[in-house]
Amino acid sequence: MTKLRTIVKDAFKCNALVYQFEVIDVEDGLLTSDDVEAEVNEKFSDAYIIGEAENRLDICHSGDNMTDPYYRREARQLERFINKYSRAA
Repeated sequence: MTKLRTIVKDAFKCNALVYQFEVIDVEDGLLTSDDVEAEVNEKFSDAYIIGEAENRLDICHSGDNMTDPYYRREARQLERFINKYSRAA
């Protein structure tokens, strides 16, 4: 078994990215539901994961979402993640 990259471990600490990978990407057929973390580690580059985080952050910032505590918490998680890994990429 391949060791999980740190970016993948950190991505799965962000609720919005967990939803993206475990629900949306599984429903779209990009990933299977067997071992999503391992698949993300294998199939997705760092740049792709950061891009997904940026897309999810845009959703958090759209419309009335920023008044919703759930989206505000997700936005904070994503901002920390993006700030950490955008500098490293």
